[in-house]
Amino acid sequence: MELPKTIEPIVKTLMLKASCEKAFHHFTENIRVWWPLADHSLSEANAAMVKFEAQPGGRIYETEKSGKEREWGRVARCEPPHRIVFSWVLEQPADATEIEVTFEEAGDGCKMTLIHRGWEGRSDGKSHRDGYDSGWDGVLEAFVSALS
Repeated sequence: MELPKTIEPIVKTLMLKASCEKAFHHFTENIRVWWPLADHSLSEANAAMVKFEAQPGGRIYETEKSGKEREWGRVARCEPPHRIVFSWVLEQPADATEIEVTFEEAGDGCKMTLIHRGWEGRSDGKSHRDGYDSGWDGVLEAFVSALS
């Protein structure tokens, strides 16, 4: 039996001019403000909002204009203001990956590191990972812009 090949996780590191408390709150509670729903959602033009329930078992989900909820993932660990770990399923549990975001004090700001891993469980893991690698750049740029 051949073991699945390891696929390198995506790692994005940002130096933020904000406290870890503010950055963590902005990432979770303010996701509706900064997440680019128009081009990073399941419903695209029909997406109305996104919500992040920052607690173990909490959901990350979008709501369509019709009111229909579409699940993106579930929180596995929540350690405010320093760490949150959640699944990334986008309504496809068999293809779930995992995201861990950490916030560390760094000088007069905060170092935020996002690690998106678990690509080996997907049949299209390598190509899917490559798409997310560039996709996270735009999403995190929106996060930083709205944090300022």
